[in-house]
Amino acid sequence: MSQKHRDHRNRGTLGTALLAGACCAGAVAYALLAGPALLPAEDVQATAAMTPDLVGPVAEDTEQTVETGPVGQLRIQVSDRDRAWVRTLDCTGDLEGDPEACSALAQVAAGLDEVSEGLFTEVREGMVCTDQVYGPQHATIAGTWEGQEIETTLSRTGSCEEARWQRLRPLTERLG
Repeated sequence: MSQKHRDHRNRGTLGTALLAGACCAGAVAYALLAGPALLPAEDVQATAAMTPDLVGPVAEDTEQTVETGPVGQLRIQVSDRDRAWVRTLDCTGDLEGDPEACSALAQVAAGLDEVSEGLFTEVREGMVCTDQVYGPQHATIAGTWEGQEIETTLSRTGSCEEARWQRLRPLTERLG
């Protein structure tokens, strides 16, 4: 084998190794930068909550707590193709005396991670969602909820907006 031919093979092997290394480095960088954005927020928070340095001593509550519901007043406007309705929801904190939607929203809120998402949290910019349309409905919700001013709109376009719609379904369902 001539010296010229041997050098050509070594350069090809070196180029292939460099290309493979660059591809692997790019894949690792993508996984580190874009990977967490693809995970649901609950998984990221649950993983962070399980680390031993974040777990503190458990405080035992000896006082008996009385369960109260949410407090707020909301005006909900929903449009669905050729129909539209307006609903006002008044929640006073009395789980037994308030409308059923108040306790349903309290249950939904109890299942949420308040750090990453609240009951009325809008979809974050850059969130990875599908473009599927789940329905023509649109809703506007305005008022106060647990002392905070709320003014938000809902639609059923895209998987992230559909998740919000389902989370707030007790507000958007038609009564009667």
